[in-house]
Amino acid sequence: MKNHIVKNLLLGIFLLVLKVSFSQPGSQVQLVTEPRDRAYDRVHINDLKPIPYSYLRESDVFWEKRVWTSIDFREKMNQFFYFPQTPQGKWRSFMQVVWDAMLNGDITAYDATGSSDNFEEMLPVPVSQLQTNLTTQQTIRQEDPNNPGTFITQTVDIEFDPQDVKFLWIKEDWIFDKQRSEMQVRIIGVCPVKEDIDPTTNLFRGYKPLFWLYFPEIRPLLAQNEVFNSGNSARRLSYDQMFMQRRFSSYIIKEDNVFDRRIDSYTSGIDALLESERIKNEIRDFEQELWAY
Repeated sequence: MKNHIVKNLLLGIFLLVLKVSFSQPGSQVQLVTEPRDRAYDRVHINDLKPIPYSYLRESDVFWEKRVWTSIDFREKMNQFFYFPQTPQGKWRSFMQVVWDAMLNGDITAYDATGSSDNFEEMLPVPVSQLQTNLTTQQTIRQEDPNNPGTFITQTVDIEFDPQDVKFLWIKEDWIFDKQRSEMQVRIIGVCPVKEDIDPTTNLFRGYKPLFWLYFPEIRPLLAQNEVFNSGNSARRLSYDQMFMQRRFSSYIIKEDNVFDRRIDSYTSGIDALLESERIKNEIRDFEQELWAY
């Protein structure tokens, strides 16, 4: 009787070990029937969703400051916004992601030509009108095909190229939530900006904001588009994660003030950078001083 019980127990253990061994991925055979660019299926980006904001009540807002910052894609830390120049599946530049989504009608662009960037006042811009607004004219000098040896000047239309955008303005609120005793930053909107070049003289005239995007609306889109990770290609983050985790370099171009003026309206050069750092340190020091005993 005891031998029969022992045999059944040993048989059960053997079958359990056999089942576990065959359930391990290492023992499975991977059959590839169609060409693919990787050794495995990458699906986590498709399943990513933005992490919802924590609920915020007006009565819990102890302190708040609104700032406008600028991201320069040419900085080494921000190059993931600008590259790749040629789309590679889910890996596309930031401007290519939002531009393709606007052409498909997935997200809304708001007019940036007015004096206000209040989303409750700005008007949505139809895609067709946006394409027309972003088309520029350029004066070129070329040889006259009807009279070789002579040159003529012509004005041609240049369609918008996402690669021309090298700056991104961000409007955000820094808020201290006394309910959770933490400093939060909420991005309200982003605005692609390009250099304004005189079509006749090719001289730099300043920066031209193209359109505003409401950040909470575009977060699901950004969450499903990956960013290059130089440390580990198997763990690429999404654009939404890069924004929410503040993995970029930026400098402040404006803070809310009684004159409603930008920093470059009253200072320039190194003084403008120092003013930007002063505002940034003011926000950081406020949070630090709350915990000083």
